[in-house]
Amino acid sequence: LRTIFVSPECHGRGIGREIMMALEDDEFFHRAKRIEIHASITACDFYRKLGYGFKDGVKKIGDDGCIHLEKYREES
Repeated sequence: LRTIFVSPECHGRGIGREIMMALEDDEFFHRAKRIEIHASITACDFYRKLGYGFKDGVKKIGDDGCIHLEKYREES
């Protein structure tokens, strides 16, 4: 995933969580072992609450100005 945006006036309504739930229910997510997302500094905490961790365990801002997060799919 590159970056997901929700308009600031819509924050706190569960829209971002619903978008992420839909994306994580996609067949591509289920086939992947790992998902990476490039989060803005302000969205980092949101993704961390959804189970994403810092890529390679390191919190740093990439050349693209984003914090790279990753999530490993749970085996079922």
